Amino acid sequence: MAAKPVYTLEDCKKHVSDKDCWLVVHGKVYDVTAFLEEHPGGYDVILTSSGKDATQDFEEIGHSNSAREMLNKYYLGEFAGGDSAPVTAKAASGSSSGSGFSFGLLLPLLLIIAAIVFQFYLKQK
Repeated sequence: MAAKPVYTLEDCKKHVSDKDCWLVVHGKVYDVTAFLEEHPGGYDVILTSSGKDATQDFEEIGHSNSAREMLNKYYLGEFAGGDSAPVTAKAASGSSSGSGFSFGLLLPLLLIIAAIVFQFYLKQK
């Protein structure tokens, strides 16, 4: 059995475009270029995590088991840095409430809703 290739962070930093995109998740390197257009969150989300260890980004979203299994299809090799991103207890359990909703999006969403309500209120006067 041939040994799996090992890639460094410098190797991964060369693959950060929509034409050639690699991710590092849990000490493994994946070429997700073919998946960019299919990603439910849009390809920009993946591109911002490319070229670095994206483990924490991946875990914070609360990906499903099928998404985790899908990674195997894009596996290239091992990451020389190992599984270096710390995973919080919340991330290790899968997600905070099982919904996969990021509370980092809650504040901007509330601000947009407040602005719309305020604009509606001003038009009524």
